[in-house]
Amino acid sequence: MQNQLGENIAIFRKEKGLSQEKVAEYMSVSRQAVTKWENNISRPSSDNLIKLAELFDVSVDALLGNNESDNAKIFTNITMSKAPWVFVFFSVICVITYIVASSLLNIFSFGTVICMFVVCFPIQLFMHIYLSNAVNRDSFTGIAGFDERIEYNYIEVKKMLVQIDLHIGIQSSVCVFLLCAINCADLNIGWMNGLLIMVYSLNFIITILINNYRSINKIYCKEEDKKRAIKSIPVTVAYILLLFAGIGITVLLFELRGIENNTMPAMKLSGLLLVGVSVATIGFFIENNNIRKWSENDIPYKINKISVVSMFFCLVSYAFMCII
Repeated sequence: MQNQLGENIAIFRKEKGLSQEKVAEYMSVSRQAVTKWENNISRPSSDNLIKLAELFDVSVDALLGNNESDNAKIFTNITMSKAPWVFVFFSVICVITYIVASSLLNIFSFGTVICMFVVCFPIQLFMHIYLSNAVNRDSFTGIAGFDERIEYNYIEVKKMLVQIDLHIGIQSSVCVFLLCAINCADLNIGWMNGLLIMVYSLNFIITILINNYRSINKIYCKEEDKKRAIKSIPVTVAYILLLFAGIGITVLLFELRGIENNTMPAMKLSGLLLVGVSVATIGFFIENNNIRKWSENDIPYKINKISVVSMFFCLVSYAFMCII
């Protein structure tokens, strides 16, 4: 019972999005006292138990762990929607429809199938399974940017992931449908596949970033963590834009120039894309590490020079792709 009390205090506090400092202020005790309660080093008095229950909007029994059904609601009240599976099924139907129709009309394009396949399976299907595992099993360690040292409001984290999953499902299905419809219509617009992939990539980025930005004040319990998260957004935006821009440029160049696989031009483009993405990735990790080490006392925040140089070389690599 004693051990469960400390765990429940920590769980309910994070559910409310409160830091230990905020709880200590409300309870008129020190932060160290709250830490000791959560680590089961000491136990709050009867009056403090009542105040904690009022603060967390739960019963004293739930706080003590006497009511398991109330305690279980923390992890079961939010589950992943089934709608994304419908969108995945729709995308698969579009892929099959294109393969059959284009083969019958003798307009089959392997490049188009690759574009549809990448959107449908590695992105749409994988993202749904990946996010579902996090939401339904309370397993967040695999989520990009998740740090076990940071205090999160896990209910808000789940809400954000559910929204991201739903939006990505809709956008992916729309993209696959348009690829199917435009190519089956045989409009002879060679650059359309590349344009659709670039627009889809941009929407993908915007969806994740907007949901993250809108949730920053809810998912982080400490102000310093919120500020670090805000500073990391421009870095993430720059990296993802560079990543998908490189992919989009590659697809467009393959389409516009009619480049075939396993040829020298194809290998040159792929090599330059790999170089650009690699240096951008190095810069991204260096800058994120720089942000993690930053504190409010280090004013103003300074961008790491290596990160700037890596982004520049990435752009140079993309420029060479366009002129070779």
